[in-house]
Amino acid sequence: MYRFMKLLLSAVLVLAALQSPAVLAQDVAPLVMVPDHPVGVPVSGCFRANQNLYGPYRLTFCLERRGTYQVRGGGVSCDGRLTWRTSGRDIIVDLQRASCNRGRAWERASMDCRNYGGLLGTIGRVIVGQSPRIRTLRCTYHPTVRGERPRTFTATRN
Repeated sequence: MYRFMKLLLSAVLVLAALQSPAVLAQDVAPLVMVPDHPVGVPVSGCFRANQNLYGPYRLTFCLERRGTYQVRGGGVSCDGRLTWRTSGRDIIVDLQRASCNRGRAWERASMDCRNYGGLLGTIGRVIVGQSPRIRTLRCTYHPTVRGERPRTFTATRN
């Protein structure tokens, strides 16, 4: 009987640990509101700008727990970090300054993004399990470099 009670107590402790907030928090994904899914859809994933941002420079960014971005073009290669959050329909992204090759750097900047397209294009019908995902974002890039104006572009999920 003692062995059975010990086994039962161990099983209860394991189940309690699996239901702890720390374990559940790992599965929580930020959501953004879209018209045909008012409870929101997950945003996380990697996106690639559909056109160059400035001159020959193309931006790719990943909205993950530890966000990253890459800028490539004109022989320059930059890899940086970003932070992001959602607010209603908006995705707010802050890019940190990053060192590049050739003694260059990509200055810090911010972006605000929203899902892009009609009701079908909004989610893009990219299904992961039963969860719809946004396929395309429309973003406005706000540079901190003097003399450079904000740029609006679309970015597609990789």
